[in-house]
Amino acid sequence: MRALKDYTLAEWLAIAPAIHRLRRGRNVMVDRLYRGRPAPGQGELVARLQGLDAPALAFTIAFNLPPAIALLADGMARFLPDTPLVVCDNSSRPEARAAIAALCAERGLAYCALPPPPLKGGGNGSRSHAVALNWVLHNLIRPAAPKVFALLDHDLVPLAPVELTALVADQPAYGMVRHGTRFGGWFLWPGYSVFDFAALGPLPLDFGTDTPLTLDTGGQNWQVLYRDLHLPDLAQAATRTAWIPDPDTGTPEPYLLADGWLHVGGAGHRGGGAAALATVQRAFMADPNGLLDRLLETATA
Repeated sequence: MRALKDYTLAEWLAIAPAIHRLRRGRNVMVDRLYRGRPAPGQGELVARLQGLDAPALAFTIAFNLPPAIALLADGMARFLPDTPLVVCDNSSRPEARAAIAALCAERGLAYCALPPPPLKGGGNGSRSHAVALNWVLHNLIRPAAPKVFALLDHDLVPLAPVELTALVADQPAYGMVRHGTRFGGWFLWPGYSVFDFAALGPLPLDFGTDTPLTLDTGGQNWQVLYRDLHLPDLAQAATRTAWIPDPDTGTPEPYLLADGWLHVGGAGHRGGGAAALATVQRAFMADPNGLLDRLLETATA
């Protein structure tokens, strides 16, 4: 939440501070009620995760796009074979849930069908993602207590080997930093972030948005974690714009490259996302080991 001194006179007259606090209270209540809902097979999945002898676990929130999960799984199997991928399905379409569940069963991936989302009608993508992440944090990550855990967007794909534990060997969290537009806050994008579980201890992590501070999904962790870290001392993900030609027009299209991870971007939401995913999938399948080097040749900061 924003400090009271940061509200303008016009915002005070519009009772913005009270409105923001009421909305925050509502969001906390929704999250707590939702994370109390069980998922099918939840106990068995937690036991499975507890029994894994892995240096790190990776969690992704699936949303309506089975091919994205397939591509992420392909990349993880090739470049991070020792890091189990846990697919947490927040899809709104039953047919997508069925397809993703079948894909995970076929590939031996850990799968969790999240409870039906609490946000209907007016719920937005950022809030839905945040509520799902908080459910996963409290119901899977905390009980499993992995040494290191990563949060990955469903339309992200690794293009090179990486040791996730090394990224947080000297700091509690690592990832792609995003700044608010005002008030000085920052957060790690939960589409590519890695955490040292023990270093976080009992911190009340919350992957919700902090709209008054202009911070998107994950922004609530500014208050409980990031504000106490000295950003210039932290290793951070290097971000670039990578260019991949559209197969129909030949026109180079921009994609986010964070370290050695390529992000399709909005594949489950915006128009053209599925086509962009297909473009990335073709490029990956054509030359998975050489794609990163080719992208870096033309990438821009």
